[in-house]
Formats: sequence, structure tokens, C-alpha cells
Amino acid sequence: MTAGALVPAALVGAPSAMADPCPNGTARVFLGNSTNSCQGAGSVSYTDGPVSKVCSMAGTDVTVEIRTNIKKRPLRTQELTNGQCASFDIKTQIGNTVTVTAN
Repeated sequence: MTAGALVPAALVGAPSAMADPCPNGTARVFLGNSTNSCQGAGSVSYTDGPVSKVCSMAGTDVTVEIRTNIKKRPLRTQELTNGQCASFDIKTQIGNTVTVTAN
């Protein structure tokens, strides 16, 4: 890349599960307050910040439930498995639950 080349904003600082992976059988959960952690089996509701992104690691099924303040779509459920990631809108989020199970 040349010194004057532009880097797309989506790539700058975007969280990546591959850059800092969690162990197999877990999920990496990114919060809107710029923190992230590995979550093992079970369900967790994150109150320190809204969930901005979740990535499942190998051998893992993850269900993410996001509660929003949008009347037409108050609940978003996303299922992830074996390395899949999904991003979530932190501006409309009023609650969340991430459930991790081994597959």
C-alpha cells in the first residue's frame, strides 16, 4: 500500500475474531464500549455496553438475541456457528443475551 492510499473506514479498527481468537467451543463478544471477551458455554446478558459484534469459534453454536427500541422489530435473533460473525446496531439496542453451546 502506498503512503497516500486510502484505507476503507470499515477496515480500520474493525474487530476480527481471527486476529485474536478465542478457544474452540467459545464465542468472542465485542461490546460497544470497545471491550471484548471470550464467552464459554451458557447465556450471558451484557450490561457494560451493547453488543456490537459476536463471532463463534470452531465447535460452537451461538444464539444472539438483541432487544431494540424499534417498534416494528423489537427482537433480533441471530444464529452463528463454526467461525461465523455478525454485527449489531448499538444505537437502537436496549438489551441482549448471548448463548453459547458446543456442537
